Amino acid sequence: MMNEKDKGLAQAFAHRVRELFPDATVWVFGSRARGDAVPESDLDCLIVLGQPTRQADIAIRDIAWEIGFEEGIIITTVILGKEEFERGPMSQSTLVANVLREGTSI
Repeated sequence: MMNEKDKGLAQAFAHRVRELFPDATVWVFGSRARGDAVPESDLDCLIVLGQPTRQADIAIRDIAWEIGFEEGIIITTVILGKEEFERGPMSQSTLVANVLREGTSI
């Protein structure tokens, strides 16, 4: 289970993402979502957008850098389109399976 500091960081990140992309779904997965992170662990986030673009990718990575920098934690991002996440080839990937199994939608 995610600790309160990580949850707050994830919520701040998700809030900033949704300011620009209101339809975004933000998932946190990996060691911080499971609650077994070490201090050097990153915060893994999967962002699902209706129509991802290069500009959206850049904006989300900038938000991740700003939010993470303030807390001394690297936020890594994976951005997928909704169709790709739900029905495309990525929907059958181990990444998406792990996100759905161990992740938390913020």
